[in-house]
Amino acid sequence: MKPHFPVRLSATALLLCSLSTIALAQADTASAPEIDLGEIVVQADKPLATANSYEFTPVGQMSVPAADGGALLSSVPGVTAGRMGGHGLELVIRGQSQNQLNIIDGGSFTFGGCPNRMDPPTSIASVARADKIIVERGYASVTHGPGGSGGTVILEREAPEFEENKRWEGEFHSGITSNSNTREAGGTISYDLGNGFYLEAAGEYRTADNYEDGDGNEIRSAYTQKSAGLTFGYDRNGVDFALDLERDRAEDVLFAGAGMDSPLSETDTIRLRGGIDLDHGALRRIEGNLFQSNVDHVMDNYSLRNPSAMMGMIAPTTSDTWGGKIEAQLDFGATRAKFGVDHLSNNRMARGYMGPIALIEAYDPTREVALSWPDVTIAQSGLYGETETDLNDSTVLKLGVRYDYVRATSDMADVVPGAASATMTANDFYTTYYGTTFDEAREEHNFGGLARLEYKLDASSVLFVGLSRSVRTADANERAMARSNWVGNPDINPEKHNQFDVGYETVRDNWSFNATAYLDKVDDYILRDAVSVPGVTTYRNVSADLKGIELSGSWENNGWSILSDMTWTHGQNNTDDRPLAQIPPLQGQITLSYGQDKWRAGGRVNWALEQDRIDPSRDPGVTPGYATLDVFGSYDVSKSAVLIAGADNVTDETYANHLSRSSVFDPALVQVNEPGRTFYVKLEARF
Repeated sequence: MKPHFPVRLSATALLLCSLSTIALAQADTASAPEIDLGEIVVQADKPLATANSYEFTPVGQMSVPAADGGALLSSVPGVTAGRMGGHGLELVIRGQSQNQLNIIDGGSFTFGGCPNRMDPPTSIASVARADKIIVERGYASVTHGPGGSGGTVILEREAPEFEENKRWEGEFHSGITSNSNTREAGGTISYDLGNGFYLEAAGEYRTADNYEDGDGNEIRSAYTQKSAGLTFGYDRNGVDFALDLERDRAEDVLFAGAGMDSPLSETDTIRLRGGIDLDHGALRRIEGNLFQSNVDHVMDNYSLRNPSAMMGMIAPTTSDTWGGKIEAQLDFGATRAKFGVDHLSNNRMARGYMGPIALIEAYDPTREVALSWPDVTIAQSGLYGETETDLNDSTVLKLGVRYDYVRATSDMADVVPGAASATMTANDFYTTYYGTTFDEAREEHNFGGLARLEYKLDASSVLFVGLSRSVRTADANERAMARSNWVGNPDINPEKHNQFDVGYETVRDNWSFNATAYLDKVDDYILRDAVSVPGVTTYRNVSADLKGIELSGSWENNGWSILSDMTWTHGQNNTDDRPLAQIPPLQGQITLSYGQDKWRAGGRVNWALEQDRIDPSRDPGVTPGYATLDVFGSYDVSKSAVLIAGADNVTDETYANHLSRSSVFDPALVQVNEPGRTFYVKLEARF
């Protein structure tokens, strides 16, 4: 275990007034299930699904205790995840991942500290504290910050609602599993301070051993994660604000799909959010936020693998993100409008040390062999406007436009690492492979927008068609990675996604159906290239297409319930005339359950077809199809508590999702099998 990292939160986040982000994607609440906050939310098993979004609460889920947010979100229709171990799953939506997706937690962004993404944002986000989670597939709004071409995940937070004559309320959850011996416990306590003020404290502890796949092979996947949060807030008479202080600490995280493990990763977040309702002409509300997150991450190849080794590699990294947003919401009769400005800045630093363990653990500068992220800062300032207009009783037109100014710098691109054997700067790598340096800032002026027309066929059915353009700037890996076998491109162009989608959704008395088809023509797709330079991963722009179909439906009658979904994604590199790598196959799930009064039980079949459209340089190979069976049940122990139990992968199948990642230090591609048969039990309660 490495020493405890110092807290590096800046006090600047306390200097701005109390303006906050409230969720910007609004759903038709008329069709949403009613929720009694005084009881456990058993109805969370009935999410609100539309043709391109999915809204649910994180409690009451009929699934194993989740290792992190990525594990929970991978059960959402249209969402899958790449696995390196039991922790840090990487989300994929519409064939897109990493910063092609926006992960927004209470209005804030956090970017992990690992170049190989051992700690994607969903592994850090406070999922258990979210009152509602919204998953948007595709580019649905210009208000969610820069990028987000593949989709957006929004974790909403709300002020607690206290019962009359009751000053406090609490929530507790706990669970265990058989395979991996996963154990979790956590909860939240809220206290009414009076006059609209409240205090909320939360904590969670999760730990797991290695799990076994269907063949009984032990998969390196153990981890321990602890998180805590404190919120001081106010909500009264149309004014709300909240100050969040949060810490997340992951320890001894093992990865089967990487050449290194992570003995320690810490994230500290401070967030100020709020808003005020107004009645000044057309102006109805002003809201905003200010946030800062600091990630300190360590990975090595010896402390959790071979304690007797005398030589090793260690890579300490940091990722510091800050930003804010202010938005005005207006009402012009038949038109609702949002106008705002936002800012997002991320700085990343990664060093690599090799040699005797005693020296590299002390970060001896004479053993420094790499500046993998040479003090890279990517800052994006945005200006946006979005309107929704009722053209008539049946037709709604949504229009949006967004401009982002991007400035990227590297302050250590010309610095030689301290080891005597190190002779090349980051600039030397960039010059060797691209004929350029990163001595000067790179600037971009990115324009995006959307148009969406919704037509109500009848009181229960909607047909929509949408066009959008979204622009994603390169991340720190794509723009500035500097290693002998992995080199970013400072001159890489941003991706331009030109998307068209059409869909239909209907909600009837006891059944619903949603269907969407989309086509995404991508100019300057940023390709992670393992072919052009043998033995070296580089980046270049290509022309690409992404297209797919998303279907989902539900039926309920006399206690019986059927839920089903299916997703097909096709990715093509047009420049090189070959498939895009890491594209999920045709896949889906179907759930049948029955319940009366206090109990419900059922089963779920998860399936995927073979994926044989591969890029051999980035995909480990053809992935066979599979079908697995889960069974589950729940029982209301009391008015305020529910017991959930079940078994995943009942037949103990050996299978893997068609997603994988290669290590910074080991370019070999490893596909990690999913867990074998797993029994679990969870208790969730409010008091």
